[in-house]
Amino acid sequence: MAQKRYYRRPRPSRSGKKDRFREDPDYSKPRIDPVLKPFFEQIGVPEKTPFIPDPFQVEAVEAAMDHDVLVTAPTGSGKTWIASHSIYEYLARNMRVWYASPLKALSNSIYQQFIREFGPENCGIITGDRKENQDAPVVVGTTEILRNQLYDAMHKGVNIRTDLVILDEAHYLNDPDRGVVWEEVLIYLPPRVKLLLLSATISNPQEVCAWLKKIRGTSNRLIQSYIRPVPLKALFLFPDGLTVPLGSLKGLDPKVKTFLAESSNVRGRHGAPDYGKMLKCLRELDLLPAIFFLKSRADCDNAVLTCQPSKKATQKRKLKAELRSFLLEYPHLKEHRQIEYLLESL
Repeated sequence: MAQKRYYRRPRPSRSGKKDRFREDPDYSKPRIDPVLKPFFEQIGVPEKTPFIPDPFQVEAVEAAMDHDVLVTAPTGSGKTWIASHSIYEYLARNMRVWYASPLKALSNSIYQQFIREFGPENCGIITGDRKENQDAPVVVGTTEILRNQLYDAMHKGVNIRTDLVILDEAHYLNDPDRGVVWEEVLIYLPPRVKLLLLSATISNPQEVCAWLKKIRGTSNRLIQSYIRPVPLKALFLFPDGLTVPLGSLKGLDPKVKTFLAESSNVRGRHGAPDYGKMLKCLRELDLLPAIFFLKSRADCDNAVLTCQPSKKATQKRKLKAELRSFLLEYPHLKEHRQIEYLLESL
């Protein structure tokens, strides 16, 4: 029987040096700096209350019926709500919508959400991997696919079949590598098609609106919100489990600055951290779920292998049920390479 591949101890340090900063970080003493106590007391799921849209959301939906609209707001402030309710308004008028996002994964997620909201018969998706119900009144896809459809329509001398284009993550317009795709969409889109651009906060929204008016010859509205519903707090986790503020407007926290200065003097190649131990520490601090950003796909795979599978039968059953439900909702992920790791760990 082949040996299971999960749970592999990280490679030990080769430096030969022993110091309290780099030797075998075990995150064994989860604790927080006292100044963080008020912040940690806010962590948790708030009580359910009736949803009341913010004024900027209502304003954006109303404006999107007659104008091009640029919405800039912090992440998590409800821009997708604006998209959904704009789609409702257009569908009520027997009009069509094209929703473009920069990533296939995001397009797949939005597609599933729209199926729940508008019904599978009204939704289609077009990405490099999927082509389903392409003639639906609501089409979701990547921005590159939308750009290609505009190319085809111009080449054939026909109109693109949509009345509203929603460009999610519109701040990609400033991306040095892919920004040209967003520019081409905005330049080639017929003026009769309304635009709804959803963006994180950007530095020059007025300039963007002025440029749009110049190239499209249409009126537009700029709607901004600066309120972040979920506050962000930058923290630093020491190898022994101590969590402190990363810093303030004055600079790095003194403890962090000292740690980085002393640890940078340690030469040699160090092994990867034990993400299993780190997760255990974060769990005790009530800081899960968490997303780890690593520099390569190989590092991500190796990180998974350091996470010891659960030994609790009830938790395993719960995870299996959640995984089955997840794959039913997102069937295109059944062949994803990480699914194998998940199944082996249960």
